[in-house]
Amino acid sequence: MGESIIYSDEFLRIFISSDGVYIESYKKGLPMDKLSSILAQHPQIGVTSLSNLRNAVLLAPKEPQKFAELKERIKVEISGNELTATIEFNLIKETLDMANRGNLINDIMSALNTKGVVFGIKKELFTGELLSGKEYVIAEGTPPINGTDATVNMYPLQEAKPEVREDGSVDFYELKLINRVRAGDWLGERIEPTEGFLGQSVKGNVIKPEKGRQIPLDYDRNSVQEIYDNKKTTLYSRINGAVSYTNGRISVSNHMEIQGDVGLSTGNIKFDGYLTVKGTVWDGFSVEVTRDIEINGDLGLGSIKSIISSCGSIYIKGGISPKSRAEIKADKNVFIKFADNVNIICGSVTHIGYYALNSNITSKEVIFDSSNGQIIGGNIKAEVKVAAPIIGSDYEKKTTVEVTGFNRPEMLQNLDSIFRKISELKSEQQKLKFVVSSFDSKQATPNQRREYNASNDRLYSIRDEIISLEGERKSIAGYLKTHGEGEIIASKKIHPNCTLILGKNSFDVNTLLHAATFFLQDGAVKQI
Repeated sequence: MGESIIYSDEFLRIFISSDGVYIESYKKGLPMDKLSSILAQHPQIGVTSLSNLRNAVLLAPKEPQKFAELKERIKVEISGNELTATIEFNLIKETLDMANRGNLINDIMSALNTKGVVFGIKKELFTGELLSGKEYVIAEGTPPINGTDATVNMYPLQEAKPEVREDGSVDFYELKLINRVRAGDWLGERIEPTEGFLGQSVKGNVIKPEKGRQIPLDYDRNSVQEIYDNKKTTLYSRINGAVSYTNGRISVSNHMEIQGDVGLSTGNIKFDGYLTVKGTVWDGFSVEVTRDIEINGDLGLGSIKSIISSCGSIYIKGGISPKSRAEIKADKNVFIKFADNVNIICGSVTHIGYYALNSNITSKEVIFDSSNGQIIGGNIKAEVKVAAPIIGSDYEKKTTVEVTGFNRPEMLQNLDSIFRKISELKSEQQKLKFVVSSFDSKQATPNQRREYNASNDRLYSIRDEIISLEGERKSIAGYLKTHGEGEIIASKKIHPNCTLILGKNSFDVNTLLHAATFFLQDGAVKQI
């Protein structure tokens, strides 16, 4: 076994063998700090057994014992992603001094070359102080810059909200119920994903970035077209119509616009789509459509037969005052300036501007938006709330207001269930988006293509479910702001000869009441 002596004196000798570094002691008496000083002068020695080292000194004499491994003089390590290389010197101080820096640089470059490090070398390290045993970053690669995901911005459907003004300068409602567009109008856009930028490792290898994820645009090809320009895909309407979303897919639906009145020139209207009437509806005529209805004439309606929306909302700008009772029926909301001798059946909220006179209204909620709004005669029936400044009239016309009430704990459970369902759907949506964005049409197998199509279809269904659930959540959250399990609010007064019904409780108002709120709680009526 060949040996190379590192150190030798009367007490011991330290030598390098083929399998490590050994110590052999001859006699006791060597101070431990002297041993530490000896080892400090040889930084290439990496101690692996302190016990063998101590025993050799304290229990001398001792036969040769292995106590260390020989470190690399210049140790270069590369990170797993090849973006960083570090260097550590196990050399005596003299070798690291500037006086010998030329030779050291040659050794460094040789060590780097052996490891394949060729890019991003920090040569400024060569001119500074270097210490043995300290790790330095000797090279850094350029990390790739991942591409950005696609971003989508779609046509926002405007929520129908009445704006009430009392200065008399404008109409009570300026409400846009139908989201009308013309051919060529903007419907949405997608900023396309980017490829990203290449990186380079310290070994000079190209590092590819992750491409940005694509987001599919779902639209009706018959009514919407897409145009790509300058890294952006834009959707435009092909036709004049009304914007709607079905299963998350944007389309421009049938929209009938009548420039004048519904009357002899048009006949009764029965239509699958949206309807805008710029004038009014003549006496004796009816309108029945599947989606939203706008009747924008300032004069309002007279003795019509009926206005019906089977799946949408109804907006009547000028109100209605027929000689015989007319029917207004909407699956969603009703917005009307005033109602005189009308039957209104509404699936959600009935908004009335000025007054309801001798009318029968059945709705989830009935809200009078004017500060002088008034219920005069008739029967108002709601499940959750009736809110009007004035109930009854000075001449004490018989007026009945009823709130049947709702189950608050059940509604809270429904709200929790909706929140959970929305969360589950959004989680599923994210997973499906990843599947869709990862799809490679060029290399896809038939099974992968079927999975892609199924995922796309499910995505559209999820979007529609979330929109529907969000609408339901918003409605329930509004209902839960009601006092108790249902309330009747008269913010100004209630006249005598009014009957108020809350749940199974009924009572007559025989004297004038000011600013009263009655609500149902645990089956009993309470007043604020």
